[in-house]
Amino acid sequence: MTTTQIKLKFSLGDVTSISELSEELKTNLLLEILNEMSCDKNSSSFREGVTLGVLGKKQSVTKLGYDSDEEPIEVKPKNISSNSNKRFDGSGNFSDFTWARHKKYASDNVKMLVSGFLDGKVLFVISFNYNSPEFVKEVERHLIKHLPDGDITSRYVRSVKFNYKHFMKSDSLKIEYLVPELSKFESKFTKPFYSSIIKHESNK
Repeated sequence: MTTTQIKLKFSLGDVTSISELSEELKTNLLLEILNEMSCDKNSSSFREGVTLGVLGKKQSVTKLGYDSDEEPIEVKPKNISSNSNKRFDGSGNFSDFTWARHKKYASDNVKMLVSGFLDGKVLFVISFNYNSPEFVKEVERHLIKHLPDGDITSRYVRSVKFNYKHFMKSDSLKIEYLVPELSKFESKFTKPFYSSIIKHESNK
């Protein structure tokens, strides 16, 4: 029985035959499902959960508001394929942003988590305070450009983008996790971002 056939049986409600599968097939099925979830281009939920797990935090159950129900945390995970030319640069974005949302994040003292995954495997997790001066400056640059007179009903900033330049010098910055032997993956990082990580670690 193939993993595709097993998934079909599960979706049709036939769980009895699944319980009778060999341990090897169950393991293969689990690994295939985990790989699909971790590399899913349409949902970052799995990667958000892993990122939070690195800090011992639980993922939000409600899916409303922040990414953790324990404290105000925003997770920005990025997954790239080892077969692509894309590289990590600490980038992330907020969709449909407003001044009101920005002020709430600032008031709630949100913790930002930026993480990078290569083929679904986590390489780094970096945390910093949303209120970091350079980060706030970049967020407000987008808001001023698209909503210069403040919020307007049904108007949003579609994408507020940022990268390592806007948080790596933050006093609150902390590298929560780095994959062992990071140098093996150097080619998957932009040179400035990789250098800033190494510099931060050497200054500990």
